[in-house]
Amino acid sequence: MGDHGTLVLITAAAILSLVVWFDRRCLADLAQTSDHQLRYFDRSTWALIIVLSFPVGPMLYLMYGKGPGRYR
Repeated sequence: MGDHGTLVLITAAAILSLVVWFDRRCLADLAQTSDHQLRYFDRSTWALIIVLSFPVGPMLYLMYGKGPGRYR
């Protein structure tokens, strides 16, 4: 494999770690958000969107999934 293969594996592991970290943070935030603060979808649907459509899903959740003024 050589040096190039090792670099590819390290890069892939770093990107995968970032994906898992970001998904877990969004899912933890979703778990702490009350039902009446969620917009457009219920908790289960938002969880599926977050997990199955990285990076768009977590961004959609952060922008549209919560009530107005949540991050102010």
